[in-house]
Amino acid sequence: MDRIINGVNVTKLFETVNAIKENAEIGKFQFRVKNRWIDGTHNRASVKDFYGALRQDDTREAMLFDEDEPPILLGSNLGANPVEYLLAALSGCLTTSMIAHASAKGIEIRGVQSRYEGDLDLRGFLGIEEYPGFLQNRCGYPRGNEGRACPDG
Repeated sequence: MDRIINGVNVTKLFETVNAIKENAEIGKFQFRVKNRWIDGTHNRASVKDFYGALRQDDTREAMLFDEDEPPILLGSNLGANPVEYLLAALSGCLTTSMIAHASAKGIEIRGVQSRYEGDLDLRGFLGIEEYPGFLQNRCGYPRGNEGRACPDG
């Protein structure tokens, strides 16, 4: 019977780890995003297919992400802006990794919250001066996140 911790199938997780140890190529993935400009600062990204575990995968429905800017940046708030999507992706990546690693170690997580911030300097984007644009990001996990070791079973 498969062992599930935090919604992660730990049995399959370790099977995957062992398969990648035997053949590193299984662990190589390529994710793809297509993007289409709509109007003004509004554009729409879509994700569907990817390459992973030695094969192409196009089994899921396309997921759409509307991207726009707030009015102060000449947008219409028709979606999160690209920096917010970047921070959301980072938050998902770090949280997913934390939960997978905790599950592999038998730690049950009762709750996780985090906060991400990114600093942007528009002078580079606007061509005023040569600035990198995205200056730094911060993430934090406030007190109150809870976990406990799971009994073996």
